[in-house]
Amino acid sequence: MSGRLRALGAAAVVAAAIAGSATAGQAAPGAPLHGDHGGHHGHGSHGGYGNHGGHGNHGGDTISRRDLGRLRASTARFHRVERALASGRVDLGLCFDQMGQHYADPATFGDGILDPLAPEALVYEDDGHRLRLVAVEWVSTTPGEVLGVPLHLNESLGVWVLHAWVWRHNPNGVLADFNPRVGDCPA
Repeated sequence: MSGRLRALGAAAVVAAAIAGSATAGQAAPGAPLHGDHGGHHGHGSHGGYGNHGGHGNHGGDTISRRDLGRLRASTARFHRVERALASGRVDLGLCFDQMGQHYADPATFGDGILDPLAPEALVYEDDGHRLRLVAVEWVSTTPGEVLGVPLHLNESLGVWVLHAWVWRHNPNGVLADFNPRVGDCPA
């Protein structure tokens, strides 16, 4: 299974945003939960969004129910996409089948902070009529971890990522990249 990218220039959008970040690759003082793994590739180098051996599951890596509850509480306000936009996030023009449309503030990708309660990206299922919040995603220009789970490299976009399906059950796992219960992007 591979995700279909709706926007042809999506990698260019992400690359430009990363290049514009003055602090790319540098950790901010007191940055929460952003471990430097010195080139750690524990989940391999993945083409696309986690297309590694089937479902993009992270082999038992998980986050606790308590942390999932806290993450839901901190992102509940974003069910309305207008609130995502008001928070400084923009539509990245990235829609992947069985994942969704991504809204993020690309300037945060290189700030050295991976806050477990403030993911860089919000992922919305787009059925062509309505956007529904289904997942969150942490994004970084350098390796790191969130709640003890390492991010993995998305080679096609050149960033480290970790999804959490906090608003739509995923039979492949909470931290899998793709979710068969999410439809394809509108044509």
